[in-house]
Amino acid sequence: MPTSSAVSQVFPYGITGKTPPSLTKVNFKGQKPYHKHRINLRLFQGCPQVEVSDGGRLWATWFGSNIQAERAPFHQDQFSVISTSADGGKTWKEVFIFDPSDLLGGGASDPLLWKDAKGNVRFVALRNIDFKGKDDFATSAWEFTMLDPEDEHTAWSEPRLLGNKNMSVMKPLIFPDGTIMRSMDDFKLVGKPDQVRIRFLKEDADGEPMFVSQLPVDNDAGFAEQMPIIRKDGSLFTFYRAKNGQKFAESFDGGRTWKLGGYYPMQFSVNTKCILKTLPSGRVLLVANDVQLRHDGGKRVYLYTDENGRERELKTNRTVRTRMTAYLSDDDGKTFPHKLLLCDDGQISYPSATLGNDDAIYIVYDQGRGVIGQHTIFLSKVTEKDILNGKLISGESFLNNVVSRPSDDGGGRREGDKI
Repeated sequence: MPTSSAVSQVFPYGITGKTPPSLTKVNFKGQKPYHKHRINLRLFQGCPQVEVSDGGRLWATWFGSNIQAERAPFHQDQFSVISTSADGGKTWKEVFIFDPSDLLGGGASDPLLWKDAKGNVRFVALRNIDFKGKDDFATSAWEFTMLDPEDEHTAWSEPRLLGNKNMSVMKPLIFPDGTIMRSMDDFKLVGKPDQVRIRFLKEDADGEPMFVSQLPVDNDAGFAEQMPIIRKDGSLFTFYRAKNGQKFAESFDGGRTWKLGGYYPMQFSVNTKCILKTLPSGRVLLVANDVQLRHDGGKRVYLYTDENGRERELKTNRTVRTRMTAYLSDDDGKTFPHKLLLCDDGQISYPSATLGNDDAIYIVYDQGRGVIGQHTIFLSKVTEKDILNGKLISGESFLNNVVSRPSDDGGGRREGDKI
């Protein structure tokens, strides 16, 4: 028997923040239907991501729990789901789970799917373990690569440790030479003034680090969730989440140094996530919450601009997290004159988008993460023409197909549940 002082007998029992994680295959032929991750036990889920293989298979991921709502910093009792669709998003099947709970009660948060320059679909898992302050990798980001993204139960590469920061909320920026820039945020420093938190990691095409850069300190920043684009002149532009809307920053040396620009003139996604993506046409896609917030005598007033350009007050769903909208810019993000409302049914947040081979733009977002009858992951499929016209005109386009809604399968939060 080992001695009482051996590493296997003393917390953390030989486990470190660099102990590799694994994925669990679910819903395969022959599996017992009563596994612990089944959807009819789930009462909370949100923060989805979407990707599409070169062959057209859709993949989505999000995190959820059978026990509780989101609880930072360690997210115990939370796992990430990987789901797939072979019919363009009409039907979905959950096929893998990332659940680190077997390692000292670890929890998952903020998963990511993205596709690299070679067409490889990658999954980034964020693991959180309470090491009682004894390990700098209590939060660690790990990347798995699908070996066959056309197979619903693809094999995976071994996980690669990316770092000990949150690196899984926003898709990396892919440069023309195949190098990438990952967005990072040190969540341990959220709410601590005058601390550098918002950073970028530049990697070469083989994944070797090239440099780390950072935005100057901005105490208005929340969970920054920055997602840069490359403008036509080669400079970089990004929004980042702040208290009263979205602020922006620019880089004129490939992301090595950054200059803050202040609040963007148009208010949207107030202290919540939005995404930017350059389309093959050269236009810039923005997916964001089209809600403006004003304070009138201590009262919060929620506003939006209707299709006729008139300012309207929200009478229902009074929150900044509604009216998920796709915008287009013709001028590298200076203005966004074109828009298409995707969903205004309740609390809607955390978009993710990817591009199909048929000019399709696939967009996912969540609805009411812990709300009875909701905690829904929605998928919309649109085109540039739809957004330019402000309505669906493409025959294959659709809005708000359900990717996952536990209450449809006998699950979900019920009256009296305390989460």
